[in-house]
Amino acid sequence: MSIPATGHIAPSSTGHDIVVERTFSAPIGDVWRSIVEPERMNRWIGTWTGDAGPGKRVMFTMTAEEGAEPEEALIHQCEPPRLLDVETFQGKSSWRMRVDLSEENGITRLVFRQSVDLAEDVTSYGPGWEYYLDRLVATFTGAPFASWDDYYPAQLPYWEEEVRKAKAAQSTA
Repeated sequence: MSIPATGHIAPSSTGHDIVVERTFSAPIGDVWRSIVEPERMNRWIGTWTGDAGPGKRVMFTMTAEEGAEPEEALIHQCEPPRLLDVETFQGKSSWRMRVDLSEENGITRLVFRQSVDLAEDVTSYGPGWEYYLDRLVATFTGAPFASWDDYYPAQLPYWEEEVRKAKAAQSTA
């Protein structure tokens, strides 16, 4: 089975972002707790330890991936229950990610963004975030987690085209 991609690559103030959105039939505070509380995060992606807060660093471990090592995460902004802006570090590389939440009529909208450099091979990032955010949705709906194989490599052509379109738009700007 192949799960269709829903995200896109968009221009941003820092270059380009992978953008993936999800909606939840749940209050914003409940969704917020699922992205910031270690025990709730552990249900779908990972957990963290340390003293959290804006400007502080914690250790994040991807528990959804076998053998993942803890990595440092810097919290740039944390404005409950609407905004979380973090940066994770792996060796000399870093990933800047932002989650914005909004609620209307009992439906919470989550917009995930990851800053990317189009000169790097970022085509696997999109399927990865589609996969993890669908796991988050499943923690609310009770649906079983889909297989990673339903996302990767099945979504690669879609994300390769997103990168191609973003580079083309960049070169004409």
